Amino acid sequence: MDVSADDPGPTASQRSTPSPAAPGRPAPRRWRPGRRTLSWTLTAAVALVAILVAAVPVMLAQAEPPSSRALPRGARATLGLEYAALPGNAGTLDLFVPARGTGPFPVVLWSQGSGWTSDRGNLGGEPVAEELVQRGYAVALFSVRSSEQAVFPAQLHDAKAAVRFIRANAEEFGLDSERIVASGNSSGGWIATMLGVTSNEPALEGSLGLTGVSSRVHAVVNFFAPTDFLTITSQMLPGACERFNESYRVTHCHDDLQAFESRLIGASTLQNPGLAIAASPLAYIDDEDPPTLIAHGTDDWVVPYQQSSLLFAALDAAGVPTAYYEVADVGHDVHFAASHSVLDTAVDSAHLDPAPPPGQQLTWDVIADFLDRQLDRSPAA
Repeated sequence: MDVSADDPGPTASQRSTPSPAAPGRPAPRRWRPGRRTLSWTLTAAVALVAILVAAVPVMLAQAEPPSSRALPRGARATLGLEYAALPGNAGTLDLFVPARGTGPFPVVLWSQGSGWTSDRGNLGGEPVAEELVQRGYAVALFSVRSSEQAVFPAQLHDAKAAVRFIRANAEEFGLDSERIVASGNSSGGWIATMLGVTSNEPALEGSLGLTGVSSRVHAVVNFFAPTDFLTITSQMLPGACERFNESYRVTHCHDDLQAFESRLIGASTLQNPGLAIAASPLAYIDDEDPPTLIAHGTDDWVVPYQQSSLLFAALDAAGVPTAYYEVADVGHDVHFAASHSVLDTAVDSAHLDPAPPPGQQLTWDVIADFLDRQLDRSPAA
């Protein structure tokens, strides 16, 4: 019979009492434990406590909450690869390869933007990886050193080491070493663009990780990267510098000594224009640079869209195949590429055949199609 936890149980008068002994029979004796029994019971109790104490760490370990990181669906994941021995989380690469299909797969390297303040660029790009994996691309999310850990060109040296690692280990992971794409958003887009335009700059190669392997990439996808540190403040939207100052606790917008760009080069951009120019992708562009896709929202209050306009114009002038998607009413956010809403988009292109249609909205299908064409690859091959 089931008894409720709130049931008070039988009253004192209802509780059973021993029945009197039958006439001529001795009264029944109640069992009482002897010394030997008590000794055995205590021994067993001590043993049980010891077992429980030993089990507590295991029980607690099993009770720990699972990681909140949502890995890309449809991918085989290899996490925590070390492409170079670097401090903190820098030098980490997480690889996601399509679970379906036959390799070797082209690979997109993505570093998540942080204004160069974080060494966790391998985290945050999982939605991007999921979009590209289902379109037949492997994706490598990788981290570089923050500006607190090292100043420019350390971040570029790290990124080149990541490319060399992918190329050197392509066969092991089922990757196509001749179809490598650099991509990222904000400071991650700067990393991608710098990888694209510095293939012919031996002084910027670095010596981290695996050497003797090319760090060249075959295409670039850049979401709203800063490209000219000396003009960025003058291009900010009305009221954007006030918002920027308040959000990032600076006084002089991007020109502040504690702003992202000055911290990257380890000195004031205004007082050290040579260093600022050396950290600009515009300083290295030539006609051998890979095809590049640029995307920027007109409502970006962190990095003004004119930074991408400058990059597009310079690539166009050098004869580099380039597409620039300028998206109205979109801010500093990569997720618009997965939007189901209609977004007013202006498209400029140069040296592309066929050219993207005017007004084409940027989606992950459009990005994958751009890469398929530039890499001379059949879609979802």
